[in-house]
Amino acid sequence: MIFLLNIITHIMIILGIIGLIFYISYAVHKEQEMFEKVILIISSMTGFLIYFGARALGLSIPSMMMSFVSMANPVKMTFFAIIIPWSVGTIVAWYFSWCLKKHIDIAFRIVILISAFIVTLFSDVYAASYTVSINGEIDTSLLPNLTFTVGMGLYIILNYKHR
Repeated sequence: MIFLLNIITHIMIILGIIGLIFYISYAVHKEQEMFEKVILIISSMTGFLIYFGARALGLSIPSMMMSFVSMANPVKMTFFAIIIPWSVGTIVAWYFSWCLKKHIDIAFRIVILISAFIVTLFSDVYAASYTVSINGEIDTSLLPNLTFTVGMGLYIILNYKHR
């Protein structure tokens, strides 16, 4: 049963990554003006490069997250591996929704930049989770990605109004 839960968790995280990539691609493709399309592409590339620039400077969010997940102290692990990623996911979803309602060009460019940054971070944390052995237990190394996705998903489900 635990193996099945781990597989489902991996599938959901991969779908979250694919969903964000689809969102970025759709947003760029949907844009009518060619110059704005180029700016959105530059914005997505900048989000990607900001993340890897931070990695080049030695700021590794995945290694930080893996150290928080492997903590023996359950209170610290809950705070750093569950509460903070969930909160960030909720804030990002709120900002996405706000920007979509306002139709502000710069805000939408920032949404694309943040989305590209998150896709890169999400993929890096997911790849780093493979270095943690699970020994037949629930894979807690996936908690940061999982709780981020849950926070983002719950906010969008409960607050975004299409009609």
